[in-house]
Amino acid sequence: MYRNRTASAFVSKVPRSVPAGWLLSLLLAALVAGPASSLAQLLGEPPPRTELPADVETRLRIVLYEAELAAAREGVTMAQLQQDLGRRGLEVRDDGKVHVEIVGPQGAKAIKAAQIAPFGGEVTNTWRHRIDAYLPIKQLSAVARTLPAGYWIERADPGGLDAVGGEGATAINSDSYRDGGANGSGLTIAVIDSGFINLTLARNAGDAPPAGSTTELNYTGSGFQSGTAHGTGCTESAYDHCPGATWRLYKTDSVTDLGTAVNDCIAHGVDIITHSMSRYNLGWADNSGDACAAANNAVDNGILFFTSAGNRAETHWQGNYNAGLGSDYWHDWATGDEALNIVVDTGVKGNFYLSWDTTGGTYNYDLYLYDDDLTTVLASSTNSGNTYEDFYWVSPFGANHTVYLAVKRQSGGTTELEVFWHASPDSFQYAMAANSTTSPSNSTRSNVISNGAVTWASHSSPNGTAGIIKDYSSQGPSNSGRTLPDLAGPTDTTTTSYGGSFGGTSGATPNNAGAACAFLSADTQLSASAIRWLLYEQADLWKDWGTAGNDNIYGRGGTILTDYRANTIWIARSYGNTSDLRSAPFYRVQPAYDAAVSGGRLLIFPGGSYPETVNMTGTKSLAVETVENSAYLGS
Repeated sequence: MYRNRTASAFVSKVPRSVPAGWLLSLLLAALVAGPASSLAQLLGEPPPRTELPADVETRLRIVLYEAELAAAREGVTMAQLQQDLGRRGLEVRDDGKVHVEIVGPQGAKAIKAAQIAPFGGEVTNTWRHRIDAYLPIKQLSAVARTLPAGYWIERADPGGLDAVGGEGATAINSDSYRDGGANGSGLTIAVIDSGFINLTLARNAGDAPPAGSTTELNYTGSGFQSGTAHGTGCTESAYDHCPGATWRLYKTDSVTDLGTAVNDCIAHGVDIITHSMSRYNLGWADNSGDACAAANNAVDNGILFFTSAGNRAETHWQGNYNAGLGSDYWHDWATGDEALNIVVDTGVKGNFYLSWDTTGGTYNYDLYLYDDDLTTVLASSTNSGNTYEDFYWVSPFGANHTVYLAVKRQSGGTTELEVFWHASPDSFQYAMAANSTTSPSNSTRSNVISNGAVTWASHSSPNGTAGIIKDYSSQGPSNSGRTLPDLAGPTDTTTTSYGGSFGGTSGATPNNAGAACAFLSADTQLSASAIRWLLYEQADLWKDWGTAGNDNIYGRGGTILTDYRANTIWIARSYGNTSDLRSAPFYRVQPAYDAAVSGGRLLIFPGGSYPETVNMTGTKSLAVETVENSAYLGS
């Protein structure tokens, strides 16, 4: 994992002039500090930064400007351009148009299609202050120059899939609801994803909803059953719990599409959304960025929004910019070490992201990936000002090749940085699980539910069990200090679309969402907030893994449901429903009794004292039960 050097070898490899006193200090530090400093690595200077023209500097991201320059090279063919730019995460059509989003300030209106039409641009979707569009590569700068102040063009990022690969319903006990008749009937559940390969295969196997109960909406330029089987895996995982529901499946490939899908969910009465994707570089603080805005819009309209916490516990780093001992502006990951080692296998690919806390001023940091000679730059992102950096990279190397990630400060002072790689390398030096959750988990709305992952076979573990979280499952807190995730869910459950287990927080999220759908269908008069509260309380009661209470690894614990019984009325004083509204667990026993149906159940959760007088002398036949604890009733 590490490229070790002796002191003499280290000195001989310095590829630039450095102050003698600084070098002596570093060597002395290596002798005093021991192994940590002996791993120090210095980087060669990168090639000159591509400078954006001043009139588009804030209106066009560097990756797109470099694509425009590449397209202008003499003799380059479209096939070559598509291949080269595809390695940088850019989708280029045969007509030479590249997939982008044009984004305006919060609260502003999206630009009109007529503004980009003269350049050959096409708008494919509009949401709030964003458009999803295709622009001719050679016209990117020209379009950027026409944008109003505060608008910019960026690469369309479909979002990262949080997958790594019928048991989920058994693990959660939602099968007792499903098999007892609470199977999601009368409810609508939505899956927002980037591809639904093998949907027909799964449907024919009885593992996905039939066509008659499914609406398919495609906001992308490719076929619905193309791209990835990820959305189908999510659909299958949720379907195990609530096969009687109505389904809306959305194929998206941008944040604009995400927002549009949510608007459609609201318009069509969706009850639950499952979203197993990670969004990056949209905002530093909690509740910032357009992924949060979309999720918040959903829950503000009564929808429960389940989202994956992310799979980035092993490919994330966070901390303050560290100038180290030199004056070269490279960030030191550890004292004297300017290079974060990553060991990659053949064909590993994914997006690198760098963001930072902008509250203290304007900062300009660049992101580089070096080869193992520490002088050859493999990829980079060098935007200007407070513009976050990202690039897509595909490893051309054989197995177990080491590459090096580096951050360089161009201007501004010291602030907190965060780095993600949305990929699965063999190793990622200095990885930090803490703070590794992704957006929109950083929403502050209580009904946006972030989900971590525990393999289904460990889901039966009792309270206090430690060490069962999946190694990749992202952990909190958020950048603003919110405890995350909210729940843990079962993963590695079997799907037809993947020909076996479907893993990651991608698998955990739809399992939890599907269970919530079954649970809600047992009493559709309960509000989304009441369902969320009951899910949290049951997890805390029976599956409070790790540290007692809400923590940054398992959240409240694993999703688990008490045994199903038809016509159950919940009574829970701690919910605080002092008005005894039917949309929440009752505060008093008498109103619950009055609302109950003969043959049903009053479930006092989780016991406690209810001293008010209760008159149960009517003709109703009811079971009165508690959960784990005794209950005292006034009469």
